[in-house]
Amino acid sequence: MPRRDVKTEMIRGAGDLLASHGVHGASFALVLDKTGAPRGSIYHHFPGGKTELVQAAVLAVGAAVTSLIDAIDADSPTDVVSTFVEGWRAALNGGQFERGCAVAAASNGATDDPAIRAAANEVFTSWRRSLARAFVRAGVDDAEAHDAATLCIAAAEGALVLGRAARSDEAFDVLARQLPKLVSRG
Repeated sequence: MPRRDVKTEMIRGAGDLLASHGVHGASFALVLDKTGAPRGSIYHHFPGGKTELVQAAVLAVGAAVTSLIDAIDADSPTDVVSTFVEGWRAALNGGQFERGCAVAAASNGATDDPAIRAAANEVFTSWRRSLARAFVRAGVDDAEAHDAATLCIAAAEGALVLGRAARSDEAFDVLARQLPKLVSRG
């Protein structure tokens, strides 16, 4: 029988809890309940406590999304926008409107923890760079690509918030119609 990777399971569980319940809802007790990890594994794997676990979850979610963004192979800026927007729409719908972005949740919930905020900023910076590279591959000049990436990420994060509140992906319909126009004006 293969050995469990408890640390990875806890990181993944914390990421799920961040996306649905925020930093305060990603307690060790809930992570243990969600993953079935042994209680003794908490400080064995995360001697820095909850901050270390949340940072690890944010960075893991960030790396996974960065890989998806890096894989965008679009012929036009409009296709980059479409692929990006539809990916976030799928995440909202796949979570039955109960999950948002774990990274945004960590950023919003890290008012008293600069280490968590720094991890969230690192991930958002990585996403902007990755998405800007996708825009450059699709023919957008470098400076405009960075602006387009920031605009798309900010808009998608806002659409996730609106979608969770309304239990609808209608905000993504607006993004799908309007963001390509804004990006192509650059």
